Amino acid sequence: MGKRLVQNPDKVVLSQVNEVIPDTVPYQGIVIEVLNGCGVPGLAQKFTNFLRSEGFDVIYTGNANRMDYSNTQLIERVGDSEKTNEVNEVLMLHPQRLSSALDPSLHVDLTLILGKDYNRLPVYDKVLALREIY
Repeated sequence: MGKRLVQNPDKVVLSQVNEVIPDTVPYQGIVIEVLNGCGVPGLAQKFTNFLRSEGFDVIYTGNANRMDYSNTQLIERVGDSEKTNEVNEVLMLHPQRLSSALDPSLHVDLTLILGKDYNRLPVYDKVLALREIY
């Protein structure tokens, strides 16, 4: 198969780049996991795409431990409130939705759990507007 690909380069598309992220990423070094806590299929991936487009390093996307979270929560995992504030500058969550449950074994700075209020979040229109490129 390798020989066929080399002999026919017009048939191979290795990569397509639709958008370019600038060299200076404002939130570089903040590691997040995004969890779906409301059961809407694909929701965590949409928010992951949005956060990545903003420069955050989302290393895990999946389901929360349950699907009945009423409210979206941003949970600090390593005791760095500055990182929480930087992420919340983008998400614009109500301060009551920010909490701390330190757990360095997760290897993330923050956990975002999406609750049933996801469609009322200030950034939801931006999340929907982003094309899936990641």
